[in-house]
Amino acid sequence: MSMNTTILLQRQMEFHGMLRHPPHTPSQLKDTHKVMGALSKFFVDIRSIASQMKVRPETVFQCLMHIGLGDAVSFDKQRRDGAVPMHQAKVLTRAGAIELEPRLREALSDDVLSVLVELCKSTRTLMRIKIEDSSDFNMTEKAIQQALEYLDFISNASSDFPETMFKFYMVEDEASLLKMLGGQSSAAASDEPVGASYSGAEEGGAEFSPLPSESRLEGEVRRLAMLCSSASEAAGERLKALQVLDHWFTSLPVDIFHRSIRRMVSHLSGPLVVCAGEKRSAICRQACALIATLAGRIPSSLYNEGPLSVALSKWCSVLLRGVFVTVTAIAHATDTAIRSLVVGSAGHPHLLKGLVDGLSMGSHPELRRRCLGYIALCLVASQGETYGGVDSGKLAVQELTTVAMKYMDMGDTNCRKMARAVFIVLTRFAGVVMAVKDKKTELLISQESGELSAALSDVGAFEVALFGARGTLRQAPKFSTSSAVGPSKGNDETARPDLPVKRTRPIVKRQECGGGMAHLVSPSREKVMPDTVDIYQTHDTLIMAGTPKYSSGSSTASIVSVEEVNVNGASAPEPRTQPERVALPAISSESRGKTNEAITTKFAPSLQRKIESLSSRLV
Repeated sequence: MSMNTTILLQRQMEFHGMLRHPPHTPSQLKDTHKVMGALSKFFVDIRSIASQMKVRPETVFQCLMHIGLGDAVSFDKQRRDGAVPMHQAKVLTRAGAIELEPRLREALSDDVLSVLVELCKSTRTLMRIKIEDSSDFNMTEKAIQQALEYLDFISNASSDFPETMFKFYMVEDEASLLKMLGGQSSAAASDEPVGASYSGAEEGGAEFSPLPSESRLEGEVRRLAMLCSSASEAAGERLKALQVLDHWFTSLPVDIFHRSIRRMVSHLSGPLVVCAGEKRSAICRQACALIATLAGRIPSSLYNEGPLSVALSKWCSVLLRGVFVTVTAIAHATDTAIRSLVVGSAGHPHLLKGLVDGLSMGSHPELRRRCLGYIALCLVASQGETYGGVDSGKLAVQELTTVAMKYMDMGDTNCRKMARAVFIVLTRFAGVVMAVKDKKTELLISQESGELSAALSDVGAFEVALFGARGTLRQAPKFSTSSAVGPSKGNDETARPDLPVKRTRPIVKRQECGGGMAHLVSPSREKVMPDTVDIYQTHDTLIMAGTPKYSSGSSTASIVSVEEVNVNGASAPEPRTQPERVALPAISSESRGKTNEAITTKFAPSLQRKIESLSSRLV
């Protein structure tokens, strides 16, 4: 029997983990080896007895457990056998095992029965496995067989010297194991897949096998790709295969890479879809890293060819499912991979089509935000060269404009910001001219267009402006909001965290809010506005544009600019006394209609809600 180094190290860890008390000396290891041999024969005998008595093997094992302690303590009251729980798990009925005892005593001699009972106890006290049903019995039997194979191998390799055998058992890395095996090292190493093993004695210091020749490269890539996509393979082997592929494609000379990538991508397309959609974060991250490596080295002109364009669509579809998951590692990796594909393919139409499809079919706010950002990045990466008209592989500018207009009016704040970025890019590169109905949105587009204009000629700078540097999740692009923007439709942009406003409770009627609150006053109320408006002079602050500034302490309310308002209320107001009635000139409906923009009143959101609440009680 031969074992390669990977299997030897795996069996070593399994053997160590299955024992309640692992051996710590050479003599203990030899004793354990002998016990494992006896237990292997014990399980064969149990199957033979079960076959003769026409019962299941696990029932025979449970009966031996009952005989071992049943004479002193009843089966249901058995608790512990030394340091090991006797009952282990009260799940299955023991009626069959108890009824089997008379037949078992009759069929076996006392000497044989006592030996079997002792071996049953040894199984329980030696191994960390309970045996209640057939699955437990089969698992224990297989574990004993594999442990015995491992012990037989290291015993033969050490020429049956206990000290040398113990050194094999204690070895911790592949290099040391190969050195101890000596002449068998080449045979052991030959069983491993080419490039699938690496030694990492120091973290980050993995050493991969040399690159195969160009004639063998495609075959090796195909084999490792099949290993990556195989659900029957262990996760560790799949991860190693992905790491080897990433190392190879990073190290390939440019000329060989360009000659062979068209053929090899057909082998990688499907397996990378499987691995990028994995719930295991390690495999998903490595698959995304490989996709990013390929995207960084493949010339954008090659994406127009069949295999690469098909792979681009597949990868986009599976990666979009990971950008909004709660596992941060997966979200980071998939986001980085998509952005690499967008930049590397220069915003290929197939990738853009996949992003629009993902946007239309998705409902998660973060997915929508990301898709809109990726669409804007595609447009900048292509510099508008591939979006002049409708084609079989292209999206019409009108369709993208419709998408931008749709999401500027729906979704949360972050989605609307990304939709405005798409609209700004379309305006720059596709010459889109479309009136925006909402004045506030129009003002935001005007301001954000100025902020993004410098980055539109540099895809890297634009990517950072939208998402931040790769590998760093940003909740939203950092666009500021102009103080000239007034409230509209209750949108989130009306919240001005950068405006410091005192938390106050002015007593103001709904009709008295002037131009800034005109949308709250019905036409019938506008006709009966008085010549003067009564308010009470307090320490509260009203911010009104287009009105003169009155000094504090006069017979009129104090009107101050935005810069003069205390954000935290550091100087607390004095205790209020009887308020003094003052009068402010009322604004006529004619003047309000003419100078609506000039006299817009701006309240903080919390102050506005308090005004509406108090005004509703007075009207």
